[in-house]
Amino acid sequence: MDRKRLLVVGAGAMGSMYSQLVAAGRVPEAELAGIVDTDGARALELASTLGCPAFGDIEAAVRQARPDAAYVATPDHLHRQPVEALAAAGIAILVEKPLATTVEDARAMTEAVERAGVHAEVNYGLRWHPAFQEARRAIESGEVGEVRTLSARMNAPITLPRDRLRWSGRTSPAWYLMSHLLDLTFWLVGRHAESVYASGSRGTLAAGGLGTLDSVRAIVRYRGGIDAGFESVWILPASWPTAAETSLRVVGSEGVLEADASHQGVLIAGQHLRQPASTAWYAARLSAFLRSIDGLGQTRVTFHDGLETTRILAALDRSLQSGRAERVEP
Repeated sequence: MDRKRLLVVGAGAMGSMYSQLVAAGRVPEAELAGIVDTDGARALELASTLGCPAFGDIEAAVRQARPDAAYVATPDHLHRQPVEALAAAGIAILVEKPLATTVEDARAMTEAVERAGVHAEVNYGLRWHPAFQEARRAIESGEVGEVRTLSARMNAPITLPRDRLRWSGRTSPAWYLMSHLLDLTFWLVGRHAESVYASGSRGTLAAGGLGTLDSVRAIVRYRGGIDAGFESVWILPASWPTAAETSLRVVGSEGVLEADASHQGVLIAGQHLRQPASTAWYAARLSAFLRSIDGLGQTRVTFHDGLETTRILAALDRSLQSGRAERVEP
């Protein structure tokens, strides 16, 4: 396949990471076409370190950089406008998870890419993590029998909402972290969610001036009677040794499956602690998106998949407000 010219929209944490992966040659299917950010100085700062153009708006970037594909890494609540603009321009799109923070926006974005006929995916990267790919093979082969129940957690140090995420007050550990787990479960068991009950706690981040929850726990009922429990906490101590604590436990009729992706298999402690293997599957995920544009590969996350997760999270937010189990709208 020909290399794709990739435009990165959003120069924050995720946009910077993926831009650096492409610039470093970690994604052989891509070359960096440019960086877009409404904060022109931020875009220029990142682009200048990577040797690519910087733009302040998508229209100018599409006109001048002529990209084949775009990765949208704007804050979660600001995905709709760039996705609709890119779709109208005929550009293939990978949008950071979650697809949107309202069902209305998620539906509008899905309709926009379908109307334009462009290839579009959501960046739920856990599907490319080797531990969870092996878990899926075990479930599909029947090794653990019929899935009866499962539990999963994704937790993070307090440095994520406090220091790394400028807009953490506009999101929650459910939207930012648990969304990964909800998509992973949908991919593993292939069942749609029917209802969700959630509870959350706040205090630590609020004391620091951030208007968001410290933790969220949820129980989701899926079609066929499968119950799943999820936990997302992002006030682990700053000294926590990994960027995320991520694990899965599946109980089936014939066995149990456990997968832990917290340590990524490699830790190196020099002047700083780092996990060099932790970005390998990020590169694999971006490669898979670019190959899918040409009809190559199998695993992908469609906008309809992303809409499913947004529906669950919207019901979860309603449950946090009502204190009751809430139905996931079809």
